[in-house]
Amino acid sequence: MMRINSKKILQYIGIVVLLFIVQQLASRIGGIVASMFSYELIDVDNVFAWITIHHIVQMIIAIIIIIIIHFIYRADFGFKIGDYKTGLQYVMLFSFILTTYTIGGYVISYLNNSLVVYTYTLNFQNVIGTLSFQLLFSGTSEEILFRALPISLMVLVNNTNIVIKVGKINITLEIIIAALLFSIAHINWTLFPLTLSYNSFQVIYAFILGVIYGITYQKSGSVIYPIIMHGISNVVMVGAGYLFHCYCN
Repeated sequence: MMRINSKKILQYIGIVVLLFIVQQLASRIGGIVASMFSYELIDVDNVFAWITIHHIVQMIIAIIIIIIIHFIYRADFGFKIGDYKTGLQYVMLFSFILTTYTIGGYVISYLNNSLVVYTYTLNFQNVIGTLSFQLLFSGTSEEILFRALPISLMVLVNNTNIVIKVGKINITLEIIIAALLFSIAHINWTLFPLTLSYNSFQVIYAFILGVIYGITYQKSGSVIYPIIMHGISNVVMVGAGYLFHCYCN
């Protein structure tokens, strides 16, 4: 019995390591492809075009992997409406809390004279370009690569959810691991030379949001609602920053 458990644990660890490699490679390949093009005509300040292509490429890689796994194992990756009532409830509650938190944070930053300083001009092109990326591509790409793929694959390997009880809340191990991988994706690192740089707040924030998106994904049975939540989150955060910068400076 112990041998079976040990084998399953090793198998689970192997899948997590494989997911990490796939996600990192998808991101690196996305960067390589995005760097093949020049964006001077549409994005002089290089604030939205490169990252848009990067996210489209990594999303395509994730979708190809998902299609292959689905074809072989008939695994469900949540590309359906799912439980729309639950999904919409999560979207609305999340949007209200996130908007309140964001506005409150920017008000405090304004009062402390510590609003974000942008390195690019907030002209029409940059504002529309960055907000379009945040709304349409950021959440879509990242939720497919960092939520639908890892959570569904881990459930497939283990044949069931591994539930962890946190107080009165039940959360699955797959959600925690997917959120950790999502946090790690916000860490910049290289092997040659060995370097590591990150923003502690951003890493922790990504983990918390990753858990929320993961819960929504499993409760609704659809990746659509985490995608919507992710897009709303990014647009509210970035858009509020633009508004405060324009009207309070």
